[in-house]
Amino acid sequence: MVDVAVIPAAGFGTRVLPASKVVSKELFPIYNKPAIHYIVLECVRAGIKEVILVLSKRKMDILKYFEPDPELERFLEVKGKLSLIQELKVFEKIKIDYAIQEKQLGLGHAILCAKDKVKDRNFAVLLPDDIYIAEGKIGVIEKLIEVFESEKPDGGVVLVKKVPKDKVSKYGIIVPSRKHKNLIYISGVVEKPSSSEAPSLYAVVGRYVFTPKIFDWIESEKFDRAGEIQLAGAFGRFSKEISGSVIACQIQGKWLDIGSPDGYITAFKEIARMKIV
Repeated sequence: MVDVAVIPAAGFGTRVLPASKVVSKELFPIYNKPAIHYIVLECVRAGIKEVILVLSKRKMDILKYFEPDPELERFLEVKGKLSLIQELKVFEKIKIDYAIQEKQLGLGHAILCAKDKVKDRNFAVLLPDDIYIAEGKIGVIEKLIEVFESEKPDGGVVLVKKVPKDKVSKYGIIVPSRKHKNLIYISGVVEKPSSSEAPSLYAVVGRYVFTPKIFDWIESEKFDRAGEIQLAGAFGRFSKEISGSVIACQIQGKWLDIGSPDGYITAFKEIARMKIV
């Protein structure tokens, strides 16, 4: 069972500065909703009951989006426009909690900051920079949970997508060990390899489902050259040392990276064009 999700959102948003200096990039609008709306909605649709946002103290504005606003609701009710925020009602039954990441020490470290709240539960991880559109709607974490619950891996399930050979140096690339239908059992991850050294063309997308055992691997992960603890390094070692512990799953769809200005504009246009939620 997977009923809790971790959403790391503590970063400075350097790729979209100066816009992200005073407004968290997760609140940038994509069509008529902030980016974080789509990510949490993906959790709701997957039956997740609790979301833990990993924030920095300067990004507490993200929480406000999900908090009730009686003054605004009263105003809209008087004006007969309460329907304008009706779409926020979907979040009323999900628990929104948070953990603070004091220093930006990498994605692995951000996940570790939520350990005390996740406890011994299986959990999903959704990166808010990544939006994945499949079957005409946003979101694939529900399908990853289905794979996780049917295959019962010791470590977890990660979403991957095949990328062009000249793009592998931008991503974490899995080392495949064997394939079964749309599933790939992996034995390592190579972070941003050159095209000549890439072990495959399968890039890790920002959707994961893990058992709580991943915390042990993150805690034993060493800092990289940038002084960060990488999630890919942790589950890469897990998959390499314990055969079959981590499964990569391919799901047909469109991957939108909204963490850069160009990617954000592309996502805005795509979602506005398709009018999907």
